[in-house]
Amino acid sequence: MPTASEIRARARYSLENSIFSQIWLMLLVYSLLVAVIAGLPASIGSAVARNPALAAALSIPLTICTILLSGPFEYAMARIYLRVAGGNKDVSVSDVFVGFKECFAECVILQFVRSALIFLWSLLFIIPGIIKAYAYSMAFYISQESGGKKTWRECLEESKTLTDGYKGKLFCLDLSFIGWFILGALCFGIGILWVQVYHQQARAHFYEELKVIKYGASEVEDAPKAEGEDDVVFKDPFEEEDD
Repeated sequence: MPTASEIRARARYSLENSIFSQIWLMLLVYSLLVAVIAGLPASIGSAVARNPALAAALSIPLTICTILLSGPFEYAMARIYLRVAGGNKDVSVSDVFVGFKECFAECVILQFVRSALIFLWSLLFIIPGIIKAYAYSMAFYISQESGGKKTWRECLEESKTLTDGYKGKLFCLDLSFIGWFILGALCFGIGILWVQVYHQQARAHFYEELKVIKYGASEVEDAPKAEGEDDVVFKDPFEEEDD
């Protein structure tokens, strides 16, 4: 398994080594679009919070709306990030809504069951919940690669198999982005939008590496490793601190 710095180098390579590249900005816009739409139920709930009767009446419908939106959107974004990881920059806004057309019901069930399982494990203690979150973290990548043909159960089980022995590696990859998120927050919080794209792209590459290790096949294009980052335009100021 490549180190966290090598995975990040591949992510930057896919994003054309510039925070102002067309593909990076495009993914930022798509992620922002998803956040706005999926966050509408929560925004409405906050707006009516001062009216207890109305808030109580809308609580269940808004919760259902959140569940119906989050799964298909996560399915779609998993496809987009994996497509970019494979070197295909041909993505459009229509791809953001593909989860609603291909396998809406399966996406909703997968998101609901995954969230429920993580929540139930978290009731035991926070650590089991975190472990399960990482165990099920690859489920939507698996679902979208099958075109929604795999059931939610198959996606969760395969995610557990893929991440077996590598949950710690994924945790370290996530941890290596702390500096970036702090830097993004210092830029009036706006920088977090760019960091989120960078982070999700790195996770997509991590999934591709897991497939190489577990199944012996790769769809990842050759990308510069961390050792060759002197030739990369976009530098990671936290490169030497987290590995």
